[in-house]
Amino acid sequence: MNIKNISVEATDKVLSANSGLIYFEKLWNELNLDKKLRRLLPKKKKNKGPAQINKFKGILYSFALGNDCIADLDDLRNDRFFVELCGDLASRTAGDFLNSFQSRYIEKLQDVLLEMTIKLRLSQFNDKKFILSMDSTPHKQCGKKMEKLGKNYKGIWGFDSQNAYDQYGFSYLFDLRSGGTYSGKDAEAWIYKIFSKIPEHMDRFFRADSAYGSHAVFRALRAAESKFTIILKENIGKYVRKKNRNLLNWKKTELEFFNSKDCEMSMGLYPVKGLGSLRVVFIRLRKDEDEIRERQLLLFEKYNPEEDDYRHYSIITNIESQEMNGEEIVEFYRGRANCENYIKEQKYGFDFLNFPCKKFVANRTWGLIGSLAHNLTRFLSFNMDQKIKRVRDKKSKKMKTVVQLGYFAKTVRNKIIKLPCQMVRSARKIKLRLERHNEEVHRRLMWKIQENIVCEFTT
Repeated sequence: MNIKNISVEATDKVLSANSGLIYFEKLWNELNLDKKLRRLLPKKKKNKGPAQINKFKGILYSFALGNDCIADLDDLRNDRFFVELCGDLASRTAGDFLNSFQSRYIEKLQDVLLEMTIKLRLSQFNDKKFILSMDSTPHKQCGKKMEKLGKNYKGIWGFDSQNAYDQYGFSYLFDLRSGGTYSGKDAEAWIYKIFSKIPEHMDRFFRADSAYGSHAVFRALRAAESKFTIILKENIGKYVRKKNRNLLNWKKTELEFFNSKDCEMSMGLYPVKGLGSLRVVFIRLRKDEDEIRERQLLLFEKYNPEEDDYRHYSIITNIESQEMNGEEIVEFYRGRANCENYIKEQKYGFDFLNFPCKKFVANRTWGLIGSLAHNLTRFLSFNMDQKIKRVRDKKSKKMKTVVQLGYFAKTVRNKIIKLPCQMVRSARKIKLRLERHNEEVHRRLMWKIQENIVCEFTT
C-alpha cells in the first residue's frame, strides 16, 4: 500500500510506550520488594524529592526498558506511566543515589538478589536439579578516573565481575571487582553462600572452567554436598596423566570435540587431600602432521609422543561412573557454555559493558540493580507463549518437537513491554487501554504470573 499523505495531529490523551511496566509492578508487589529493600537503602540527606525506594525502583524499571545509561532517565520523565510508578526521577538524582551507597549496603543487596532469585526459580520450575555455572568476565572501560580500574591478563582495561547462573539463566551472583582480579578469587565463599540457600531436597551440581580447578573449590563443593565437573589446568592435567600412565586406556569416541570426530577418551584418578581420589575424564585429538614435525624439531625440549602429539582436555568430577560415563560427563560439562550466553545477555541486553559512576561502590550497586532486572525479565520470558520448534535428536537422528524455554531481553521488550497504551487516571486508580490483540496477550500473561508466583508464595 502506497500512502502518500501522512499527517500529524496532537491529542490531549495521556499515552505511554511502556505499558509492559505493569508486569514489573505486579512482580514488585508480589515479591514484597518495597518492604525488603526500603530498610537496606541509604537514608536521605534532605527531606525532598523522590523517596529512596522510588529511586531504586526507577533505575530497576529503566533497566527493564532497555535504557543503557543514567541519562536515559531524563527521557522517561516524559512518560506519564513511568512517572506514576516511580516518581519524577532525574538522572542527576539517580547518580547521587548510587553514590550514597557504602560497602555494607552491597552485602545486603547481594542477599536480596539471591533470595529473590531462588523464589523466582522455585515458583517457575519444579525441577529438582539445581545446576550452577560460575564464570568471570571483563568489562572494558575507557575512563581513567574511575575507581578500581585495572588491566587483566589479556591487557583489557576495565573491571572484572564474577557471575553465577543456573540452567535456566537466573543470576545468583554479580560481584563487580577491580580490573585484573583472578577469575576464581573468593569462589569458595560464594559457593558456600549460594548452595546454603538452596533447598535440601534438590540435587546440586556445579560447572566451571579451569580458573575454579583448585583444592579449595573442591572442598567447598564437597561441604555443599554438590556434584561438579571442572576443567583442570593444562599443567595439572598433564601431571595427572603422567601419574595414571599405566592405567590409561584410550578408546575412540563418537563425541565431536576440537571440531573433529576423531577424538579418543580415557579416565584416570586424581588424589586430593581430604577428598580421596577424584575421577578425571580425558579427551584428546592427534595434531596435524606439520605440528608434530615442528614439535619434533625442538632440540632443547624433551619429546614425549603420548603428550606432545595430541591436544588434551581434562575434566575432574566427583560424579560416579555408574551415574555418568565419560561421554555423559563431557556432554554435561558442555552445558556450561550457556553461562557465556547469559553473560553476553547482561552485557548487551542490560548494558553491563559500561558503568556510569566514578565511585566503585556506586558501580557495584548499578550492577546489582541490573541483575535483579535481568531476573525479573527472565521470569516474565518463561510466562510468555513459548516457541515450539522441530529439532533433530542427536542419538536417534530423528526429528522431534521441543518447546523453547524463555526468551532473551530484546524479545521480551518487543513482545510485552514496549507496547503503546492510553493511560486513564481516575481517583486512585490507573487504567491502561491497549490495542485489542495486545489485551489478549496481557490477560494470558497476568494469569500465568498469578498462577505461578502468587500461588507459590501464598502456600
